[in-house]
Amino acid sequence: MRKEADFQKILKVTEGVTEKAVTSRLGKARKAEEILGNELDDIVNDNDFTFDALKKLKEHENSAHSPLSNALRKYYKFINEKEFPRLKQYKGKA
Repeated sequence: MRKEADFQKILKVTEGVTEKAVTSRLGKARKAEEILGNELDDIVNDNDFTFDALKKLKEHENSAHSPLSNALRKYYKFINEKEFPRLKQYKGKA
């Protein structure tokens, strides 16, 4: 994440979470990058890449809350100033 410091500030301000929660979210985002083999900045700049990345992360999720996918979605919203659609909705457009 090339804009990690800015992302960290946004998480603190918009979500009003603790420093520990911000650190956890950043850790999940870094783990997503590791799994995907690419920086989130590059992924979220293309909707098809984001869609494919979210599908791939599903295979690595350990929780019903999908923390890796959520981290990618939060970064997407931070960069693109809008939320990425649900996978079923996006798939219908592709």
